Amino acid sequence: MTTLSTEPADVLKRRAQRFASKGELRKAALALRERAAILGDAASWVMAGAMLRRARRDDEAIEALRQGLWLHERAGAAGRARSVANVLRELAPDDRLARRYAKAS
Repeated sequence: MTTLSTEPADVLKRRAQRFASKGELRKAALALRERAAILGDAASWVMAGAMLRRARRDDEAIEALRQGLWLHERAGAAGRARSVANVLRELAPDDRLARRYAKAS
């Protein structure tokens, strides 16, 4: 028997997956953004940004992706920061932070 975690971040991730599978992308994005606020890690912010992008909430997606990129940069994960920058440049081609990382590749 599999026991599901009751940690708030895990609950929010499962909730987001459930909403996304039903096509309720905005609700999924909200759950992931809440998860990112709890955990504060780069991966959570990038997941939230990607879901916000799918939900066509571009301004919010840009902010979440920028936060994820900054956190990857602080953690010394330059390759991950470049990957996020490439996604960010699709949404905001003139974003200075994204351009700086794209040039680094």
